[in-house]
Amino acid sequence: MSPSAESNEIDRPIFFIGMPRSGTTVVFEAFAARRDVAWPSQHLARAPGVPALAVLSRLADITPALRRSVGRSDQSRQRFDVLRLGPTEAYGFWQRYCGERFLYDYLLGVEASKSERSRTRAAVAKVLRYHGKPRFAAKFTGPGRIEYLLSIFPDARFVHIVRDGRAVVQSLMEVPFWRERDRMIKPAWDNGLQETDLADLERHDRSPSVLAAVQWRRVVESIRTEGARLAPNGYAEVRYERFVEEPASTLDEVASFCDLPPCASAKAFLRKRFELRNMNFQWRGRFGAEEVAVLNELTGALLVELGYGVDPPRPPDAAAALIRPFSRP
Repeated sequence: MSPSAESNEIDRPIFFIGMPRSGTTVVFEAFAARRDVAWPSQHLARAPGVPALAVLSRLADITPALRRSVGRSDQSRQRFDVLRLGPTEAYGFWQRYCGERFLYDYLLGVEASKSERSRTRAAVAKVLRYHGKPRFAAKFTGPGRIEYLLSIFPDARFVHIVRDGRAVVQSLMEVPFWRERDRMIKPAWDNGLQETDLADLERHDRSPSVLAAVQWRRVVESIRTEGARLAPNGYAEVRYERFVEEPASTLDEVASFCDLPPCASAKAFLRKRFELRNMNFQWRGRFGAEEVAVLNELTGALLVELGYGVDPPRPPDAAAALIRPFSRP
């Protein structure tokens, strides 16, 4: 089979996107427990030039014991869990086929080159074939990269996981991948922050929490702008807080949006392998009154637009588990 014929096999790939610490991992990994969805594994992340390694992911369908658990930041991973199979963000895979800028750039207004499109589609088609699944799903955190991804996969679906920005900032302040890198002092991604964001940073002495807050604001706003402009019918949002309260119905709505049937295995995976807890309350204990006021100032307008309460804080008031804010008839 030629690469061009292979790449034509890709049908409506599904991308879970959102700011880090927004709940993207638990929603995506539960969805990926379906038996009709392929995903990039840790093996593909380490050896991205060997798509045939996706065949190993079939083992996760044999018994739940071979499927990796979803880890929480306040839980240690089981001793042998590293040997089990499961989806990852697999940035090594995407870097190989899309280039290094895919990792560190907002990619606003950027489309894939002809060669990037060809090799990425060919690689994903091979993952589908070796994994033996009809649909492909992946997760990225940070900027949505929607325009870039649509230039490769024109029929892609995007599921944006949104969480109260103040809880996201609090969580980022605690996790090693944010604290132990330069993300406490400089933006995590290039070519995204606007003059207003930079002015807010300077006005608050480049505080690490302010840096995280303006990035949450810009990432969420840029994803929504791209979704509204480029994929109004292929873009949907899930509120983390609603998912924690109603995970089964949320998974059903995500499946329906992706033109897939409800799936018992995804719900069973969540029920048996992960303890859902809404951790949003922690930010109010982590920040003092002055810092809370700053966070409310920086994130309040967007929080209101998203259906959250600012002062006092409250869960989003959306009636549906899955929201399609820009859908057109």
